[in-house]
Amino acid sequence: MPRKLLIVDDQPGTTKIVGIIAQRLGLEFKAVHDPCLAVAEFIAYRPDILILDMIMPELDGIDILNDVLLTGFPASIVLSSGYGDAYMALAAGVARYHGIPTPPMLRKPFRRAELEELLCPQFAVC
Repeated sequence: MPRKLLIVDDQPGTTKIVGIIAQRLGLEFKAVHDPCLAVAEFIAYRPDILILDMIMPELDGIDILNDVLLTGFPASIVLSSGYGDAYMALAAGVARYHGIPTPPMLRKPFRRAELEELLCPQFAVC
């Protein structure tokens, strides 16, 4: 059974590109564009890997990260952002609070090779 990837990003173009690359690597994927639905979808889908955009309207990635980690469901997490390091510092603090290492970062705009490098060796899908 293929490993499952959940992509939470308010930009459909980003989720489409990530999804295509993920499928080529043998992952099943689902995209969520409404950040308010992210945690419920995480619980329902139970992904092996979560790629989480840090800056979204209505609800940011910090809140979603905290709520996802509170579920206790095991998933590898990759944070994504096109903005500065301030959100990454907050995310690192949330991760430390939950006793996990700081998740890797996929900076936007990213290249296909960067995404593949994150997914292949770290999650052994290639």
